[in-house]
Amino acid sequence: MRVVSLRVLALASLASLAMATSSSAVTILQYTQQNPNDVVTASVSGSTTTLSVTNQLIFINNLANLNQSPPLPATLSIAATSTGAASTSANRIEQLFNGTITIRNIAGTANVLTTTFTNAVLGGLAGGSSVSLVGSRPPGGVLFTSDIPALQALILDNPPENFAISFSNLSSPLAITSNTIAGFTAQNTGTFATAVIPEPSGIVMAGMAMVAGLGSLGWRRRQSSRA
Repeated sequence: MRVVSLRVLALASLASLAMATSSSAVTILQYTQQNPNDVVTASVSGSTTTLSVTNQLIFINNLANLNQSPPLPATLSIAATSTGAASTSANRIEQLFNGTITIRNIAGTANVLTTTFTNAVLGGLAGGSSVSLVGSRPPGGVLFTSDIPALQALILDNPPENFAISFSNLSSPLAITSNTIAGFTAQNTGTFATAVIPEPSGIVMAGMAMVAGLGSLGWRRRQSSRA
């Protein structure tokens, strides 16, 4: 029953995300992580928070506005650093980040999509277990580059660029320490688009459901191996 319910939740959220994306944006790329045990790390040094992961295995589910079946394996690297102090308003914590998100083919020989950004907002409910990193141009700066001709055409024809990454199942509740977002580890999913991107809350819910689906698959495999 647990596996079935988690799958239903994951499929429903994926469907709602796909409808929102197709109706309001041109999807450049969507991904989920391959292994639910892989995490992105937020680490604190002084009053600065750094987000990092290197060559995490992911699946590309949508590329150049086309669903991929089977999904394409790739790697994800994130390097982002906070700028300025974290703030709290209406029980929501936010902080600006600058950095780079790099997605490469599994062999590491091609740049599928690199996103360079300034003033992206990392935010979520204080004490919550999820947070989203959202960047757009304007007001901040987001630049897509790619070795893939189909993506190059979409980027050129449909500005501006936007992205949203959902971090879910935070290892520690979202909080502020020393004027910066406190450290955590988390699972992640992401959407990169041109024109208008879905609301961050929708990305977060879909990301949590996709992670739940991955978790249910791992749980079923462990139960089967014990039988």
